[in-house]
Amino acid sequence: MQGNQILNAIKTYIEHLRDGDVSDIKLQAKEKAMRQLFSYRLNINLVNAYINDVRNALEKSNICFIEIKFKTLRKFISGWGPIYFITEVPMAWDLILDVPYISSSSIKGIVRDYFKELTNDDKKTSCIFGGTNGVGKVIFFNAYPISSGKILDYDIISPHYNGADNEYDVNPVPIKFLTISEGVDFVTFIAFDKKELEECGKDSLSQLLQSFLFSMKMGWGRRTSRGYGDLEIISKQVELKCPSS
Repeated sequence: MQGNQILNAIKTYIEHLRDGDVSDIKLQAKEKAMRQLFSYRLNINLVNAYINDVRNALEKSNICFIEIKFKTLRKFISGWGPIYFITEVPMAWDLILDVPYISSSSIKGIVRDYFKELTNDDKKTSCIFGGTNGVGKVIFFNAYPISSGKILDYDIISPHYNGADNEYDVNPVPIKFLTISEGVDFVTFIAFDKKELEECGKDSLSQLLQSFLFSMKMGWGRRTSRGYGDLEIISKQVELKCPSS
């Protein structure tokens, strides 16, 4: 057993800060911790067990739900977590499942923005997603990776120019950081009471799914304008499951 890999990486970082050379000690500690995380492999059995628990709970509930599977078409940056000082960019990390994930709040916020853009209807947007007048009609869940292969990858931010008056005197400092790899499969759920959702409008579910798909094509997470975050549905069909009457 390797133990919790993210906590091991944090431990490596702290130990290197304590025992390493004074010169560039933080940079060296980050490099060592990132190399450790780069070899990260998902505990697929643990994640699948959790996803099955969520699915079973929803099937036994009195509300409808949709399971959505998708994959990253490009490298992905999203969320905020306890390892920013190592990864150099935000990355949400579930400390219990020991896995990077996309938070439900991030998904809800992204889909809400595109729903409002597509419908241009503030009242319906607030009805479905919630607002100052009350909670929304749809429950969003965290999205977790379900791929057995490589989850994390390196990337480099364009060099920063410091302490130079012109381009000929620059001392570029490239910043290496970790992202979620392209080609990683994820799964998430959305749940709702069908009658309550229809109170927002008969076409609410259709528009919600359209907004979900459109937002994926436009990209989730950070740095989407620079090619990050493109997603694609991999479910054969988006199936609505509701309790039997």
